[in-house]
Amino acid sequence: MAAAIAVILAGAGAAVAVDAIRDAATGSGPGGGVPAPAEPVEAPDPVPTPTRPPLDDPPDPGPVPDDHGLSEADLAAAVASSVRVAAPACRGIVREGSGFGVGDGDLVVTIAHLMVGMEEPEVELADGRKLAAVTVAFDPANDLAVLRVPGAGLRPLPLSETAPDGTRGALLAWEEEGAPDPTPFRIDRPVTVRTEPVGGGDRIERPSWLLAADTEVGDSGAALVAELDGRITAVGVAWGASRRGGGGVAYATRSGAVERLLDSSDLFQPAVLPECG
Repeated sequence: MAAAIAVILAGAGAAVAVDAIRDAATGSGPGGGVPAPAEPVEAPDPVPTPTRPPLDDPPDPGPVPDDHGLSEADLAAAVASSVRVAAPACRGIVREGSGFGVGDGDLVVTIAHLMVGMEEPEVELADGRKLAAVTVAFDPANDLAVLRVPGAGLRPLPLSETAPDGTRGALLAWEEEGAPDPTPFRIDRPVTVRTEPVGGGDRIERPSWLLAADTEVGDSGAALVAELDGRITAVGVAWGASRRGGGGVAYATRSGAVERLLDSSDLFQPAVLPECG
């Protein structure tokens, strides 16, 4: 399994070490090593209120929901839009993660740290097809990547991050059996994560969701889908999980960062990716 990437979640003055969700692999991470843990840095809860107490150390978003709260029809539509991304990467190690369709139906959003060293990514669709892809956008600060998958014809998921605290939904990560597994999640609150960008460099702040969810190896890049204003919507992209006790704490980049990446990128030209470390 690829090693976790050390980052810092800091809220209301409490610094908490967390780990990036690991990709399914047999090596030791995107760059071939484990970065040194970041130093504690204060990054306050963006919206502290009397009803939103400071984060614990480590954070506790409360109990994981038993159910995602989506209808069978909405869930089926979201599952049909989700994909698995897999290919040899650094040192020839096959790495796997999840993703989902956006835009014109031939675009897939996934996680950036999965793509490092992956020159010929392959995307597996829910209907069983496996298609070649090209990375056309790469955002190391928000740990996001966009792939163009000619012929995919996915039904794109709409994007929005206007989800209130307490929103429930399903994290659509792929399992070894070759199908997405809807994992219930609940949004606790928006938080700011202080971490290094993908590929290394000075620490940056990553706007994220703090989630109550039980995540597993290979969940990086999965869509967080919820019902907003009567339609199924992707509210974020899973990227990390903490070390708290038995789990139940996860993090996702909010969908606003996905929208900005799509709007600012030439989605028909290959992106420049960091080299293997």
